Amino acid sequence: MRWSILSSLILLSLFLGSFTFASTLIVGNKYEGTVSFIDLENGKEIKRTETGGSPHELILSPDKSKVVVVSYLEDGYVGEELNVFDVATGKRLSIIDISPHMGPHGIAWLGSGDDLIVTTEETHDVIKVDTVAGKVLGSVSTDQIGSHLLALSPDTKTAYVTSRGSDTFSVIDTDTMTLKKTLPAGDGPEAVWVSPDGKELWIGNNRSKNIFIFDTASLKKKDVIDVGYLPIRISFHPEGKLVAVADLQGNRVVIYDAATRKELKSIDLGAASAREPASLLFTPDGKFLYAGSQRDGKVVEIDTDKWEIKRIFKAGQGADGLEWSPVTIQPE
Repeated sequence: MRWSILSSLILLSLFLGSFTFASTLIVGNKYEGTVSFIDLENGKEIKRTETGGSPHELILSPDKSKVVVVSYLEDGYVGEELNVFDVATGKRLSIIDISPHMGPHGIAWLGSGDDLIVTTEETHDVIKVDTVAGKVLGSVSTDQIGSHLLALSPDTKTAYVTSRGSDTFSVIDTDTMTLKKTLPAGDGPEAVWVSPDGKELWIGNNRSKNIFIFDTASLKKKDVIDVGYLPIRISFHPEGKLVAVADLQGNRVVIYDAATRKELKSIDLGAASAREPASLLFTPDGKFLYAGSQRDGKVVEIDTDKWEIKRIFKAGQGADGLEWSPVTIQPE
């Protein structure tokens, strides 16, 4: 009897130890106006849901249960809404009208509450939105052209906004929604990220093909990495020691040492028929890096231990914005 119980406990322990808890990868398919929900346990797209036009970027709620998707702009269309989805079902819960603000793109959640911040490129401003009430709480003008992406300080009190057409970045107080400073970047600044310790701001410049690194305390430029390619996206590993950069035209992801600025690895996505990587996302534990292939409608899963491609998922046309949730998408 004792052996039977002991055997059962051992088998249960082995089962639980080997069990992989499912999670969901959410992908904005900007060329077809849909959102893909992929079950990461089996690698299958469980649901593809229609959203607003040109869904370039998206953000997960603090409780990981909802995802908010922008409706940006494209030929003949200018978005004036945010779409809110339930991760578990893939169903659209609400549409938030943000007019007269137009062309939402860069998006981030402000702390653990209900509010988020969004760049509204067409109207040259940045807005704060209450996702529960479904209304705009405040806005601040950047007075710059192409205010496209933003990154938050770790305490979410400061937003850094890159403006591609003005070759600048703006510093915004997210509590008061006021513009603190506008400073020059390189030529065509787009990618932007703050180091996990909050001490450095990295900005990728598309036309000058380099990365500017600023000290966030003084806002003085402290370093430049001449990468020689178009660094469309930048993302820090959660531990802060490594930085991933998407080489859009070179069809690869490049890994840098955050301290020395030296290139460590180059992952060829083109060889896996996943061209034009335009988005990057580390899982919270840093074990995987996802890159969206906008040209081929795929998402590449990279093992960060060996920096090798592990799996490739099929998404929709123009796979771009990415989010990861521990909530499992349920089949219908």
